Amino acid sequence: MENTIKKVNVRVGDTVLVLAGNYKGKKGKIISVDPENNTCKVEGVNIVTKHKKMRKQGEKSELKKMEGSINISNVQIICGKCGKATRVGHKIENDVKHRVCRKCGNILDKKFVKAKAKDAENQEAAATAKTEVAKKPLQRREVKHVAESTIKKPAAKKTASVEATTKGGK
Repeated sequence: MENTIKKVNVRVGDTVLVLAGNYKGKKGKIISVDPENNTCKVEGVNIVTKHKKMRKQGEKSELKKMEGSINISNVQIICGKCGKATRVGHKIENDVKHRVCRKCGNILDKKFVKAKAKDAENQEAAATAKTEVAKKPLQRREVKHVAESTIKKPAAKKTASVEATTKGGK
């Protein structure tokens, strides 16, 4: 058997609507996804109680409430633009495959949307910088002339060996 990774249409951080089970109609964010078992954990959905037994002296036994996993087929992504639960479509743009809303066509991949927005901002900034440079007249630097007498020069130090060589040469 091949060990292939199953591809799922939901990712961590997506807001989803639960379609079936005791929590039907509840919205929440996805905490984790397990493509092998085709399950995911949704914040505030399918709360289960785990018992933690005391193992060492000083520890306390406790009951932990945490999210249990539910099948991925029981959730649908909520589109950020139209606000409706939708099936996921796919679109290829610039050799990159993106998840899109089937109802309004909005891109669901947050990373791509942020990168696209940054690119647009960078292009706008570059365009405005070019127009500002074109509008500004050339400015010359102001050079302050300083009288040579006001500039302090370091004093030259002569050593005895340098003086001896100059006297011996005469």
